[in-house]
Amino acid sequence: MIDVDKERERKFQELVARIQKSPLYKKKLSDCPKEDIGLSHIKTLPLTTKQDLREAGLFGPLAVDRKEIAQYFESTGTTGEPASSWFTQEDLVTGGRQLKECGVHLTAEDLVLIRFPYALALPAFLMQQAAWQTGAGVVPASGRTVVTPYSRVISLIKRLDVTVLAGLPREMELLAEVARLSGMDPSKDFPALRAICVAGELLGDKRKQHIEKLWGASVFNMYGLTETANIATMCEHGNMHIVEEDFIVEVLNEEGTKDVPYGEKGYAVITTLSHQGSPLLRYFNEDIISIEPDKCPCNRSGTQLTHYGRSRERIHFGDIILDASDIQEAIYALSPVPDAWKVIEQEEGLHVLLDSHEAEKWSEEDVQSFLSKQLQVPITVEITIMLDRVSLMDNTPSTKPVYIKTRNNGA
Repeated sequence: MIDVDKERERKFQELVARIQKSPLYKKKLSDCPKEDIGLSHIKTLPLTTKQDLREAGLFGPLAVDRKEIAQYFESTGTTGEPASSWFTQEDLVTGGRQLKECGVHLTAEDLVLIRFPYALALPAFLMQQAAWQTGAGVVPASGRTVVTPYSRVISLIKRLDVTVLAGLPREMELLAEVARLSGMDPSKDFPALRAICVAGELLGDKRKQHIEKLWGASVFNMYGLTETANIATMCEHGNMHIVEEDFIVEVLNEEGTKDVPYGEKGYAVITTLSHQGSPLLRYFNEDIISIEPDKCPCNRSGTQLTHYGRSRERIHFGDIILDASDIQEAIYALSPVPDAWKVIEQEEGLHVLLDSHEAEKWSEEDVQSFLSKQLQVPITVEITIMLDRVSLMDNTPSTKPVYIKTRNNGA
């Protein structure tokens, strides 16, 4: 049986040696000792910030010869500058293994329709790897393209008896709306569908329950970054477990100077133990998370992770701090749950835009009262048409939405 602590120690020492081949860390660690750096010394090593990555350029984090690179990835940059990463063939295989930890338990009997974009985005290729490693088949129904519009994807799910969907949470909501507009009930008319895997957006408990109700299938979340691959996966009991053979996850205060106690919110700091192409040491990625020791019926060992959103989406009103997860939980607690929504930070409070095909069941006064009580800040509500349902039914490519517009990010 593998000693997990010894294995992590070995991988960490290999990482420290490997990253010093990259221009970024050759410079960043120039004043650090080159020998005998173990896990116990990790707190003495510098953080890597987004600014560090920007200043290092696209090739700064590259720690292998360019002939070893199999694929380059880049994020959409919806809420900031695009993030990038370099993957070797080994990294792609490792990324697939990370997703295999998910509670969906893919098998050779599964046919997985992948709705993540296949252009530059990482999740589609890791999901494909996970499927291939378990013997499952793949339907590459990429988002953001005219080749696979929503109506065609609905047809594929039906005709091919797809058993697992994979994509952004928003894509699962929009596909369900297209099924409804086509005269179907997505919770009943796709009997082969058993599970949905999502990543790339925040997924709180209420949103998870909403998507499960829409489709009549279990939803499994995955948390990762373009820069790191998949860090944590959701088990069959709904808990997010860190893939500890590949990652060290710290939670620090906003200044990055000290650890935050177990169970309390702080800023994610990620070290990639296994990544070869563009490994990262103590990457301060500005996500708000908490971690705590596993106490889960699935018997996975290690640590659980909860994601609350990005720091740039955090809103302050006096002593009240609202994370994206607070806002999302309140929105998805509405009845009916909106088909589309957006929250705009204003000086005097939050302005909430809502759209639903059942909008007649809302009153602005009731929704305003409910959200004000949930969030403890002044709320104004506007029930309007946000979702272009005509475009949903033709071949107009989708775009990644911005749900929360703060006064600082100007998104």
